[in-house]
Amino acid sequence: MFMLYFPKKAALFALALLLAACTNYADYSLQAYTYATEAKAKTLKLVSKANGSYSANRAAAEALLLDMDVAYEFANGIENNEEAADIWDKLRDPDGNLVGGFLTAWRTEFPGGVSADSAFIHEFKKNITFSFDRLICLEANKGQATACADIEQ
Repeated sequence: MFMLYFPKKAALFALALLLAACTNYADYSLQAYTYATEAKAKTLKLVSKANGSYSANRAAAEALLLDMDVAYEFANGIENNEEAADIWDKLRDPDGNLVGGFLTAWRTEFPGGVSADSAFIHEFKKNITFSFDRLICLEANKGQATACADIEQ
């Protein structure tokens, strides 16, 4: 009887651990969700302007980075919100392959702009969209078991 009871209890415990591993412990925040959705829209609009010169879009780029810094600080200040803060940090990293890295490359390597159908724009847009979708899913589902990690790229 002990053998029948133990595996069942162990399986339930393992299931509880698995669900806990997929749960966002921070509370839902409309402000955090709004930061993510607005930043995604502004970013994709700016990326599509990369066929123009960086200098003509400098003010928009700097404003976007400031918005992302604010969003990072907000996310980082929430207890048990490390995953969202980490995504924001990666999004704004000037040496990465997301928003910060895109703006750095546009400013330094393609200051006059790039062809609208270039692989440069396409790949960054794909990576940026994936990361924002993951962040938005995370923010929309705070406190719930989610499948945000399963968003396909």
